[in-house]
Amino acid sequence: MDIDTLQGLKQCPLFRNLEEVEIISLMHTVRYRIIRCRKGQIWVSAGTVCQHADIIIGGEMVAYVTGPSGNVVRMGAHQPGKLLAPAFLFANDNHYPVTVEATMDTTVLRLTYDDLGKIMHSDQRLMTNYLHMLSNIISLLTKKVRMLSMSVREKVCLFLMEQSHQQQTKNILLPMSRQELADHLGIQKYSLLRCLNELKQEGSIRVEGRHILLLSPLIV
Repeated sequence: MDIDTLQGLKQCPLFRNLEEVEIISLMHTVRYRIIRCRKGQIWVSAGTVCQHADIIIGGEMVAYVTGPSGNVVRMGAHQPGKLLAPAFLFANDNHYPVTVEATMDTTVLRLTYDDLGKIMHSDQRLMTNYLHMLSNIISLLTKKVRMLSMSVREKVCLFLMEQSHQQQTKNILLPMSRQELADHLGIQKYSLLRCLNELKQEGSIRVEGRHILLLSPLIV
């Protein structure tokens, strides 16, 4: 196993609390493939059966869904250490709900369904880590469902408040572009810009490029 592969696995929540020698030992008990994916290449299309455990080792991929009218909703970007679609590997309906595309040249480690089960049964910590991953996914989906009933202003304010909490500052650095943020929130870009402008006019925020300073409590 080369150093890049090992570093990618160390970043994966599945191997949390395992030492390098333990990861190497576990991976020597199974067969895995290293696959290269070029920038712009579709890794998997929505509706494809999820039958492998794919872990990003290097690069980046983005997951998105395309609506009936052709609008694209970005679901999230995936960096090294990300195990793709863990909630669907063992599901009865194990079809990918999203399309996954490489945004740069990306390296992926692929395990079979059976080999993933083998290493999880070999070390109880992996099973516990997997359950934590599924719990976090459920928590995230619960938030997304809640956001579906929100107005544009509520979605934007909630996002800004969450970012302020995560970054522990009122001077927020947006982790994505305006278009990517609009896609993330499931709204149109012009609706996002209009909302940010309204908050700015109200004196609630100051906008400087990708920095947004919270000047007063956001009222939704």
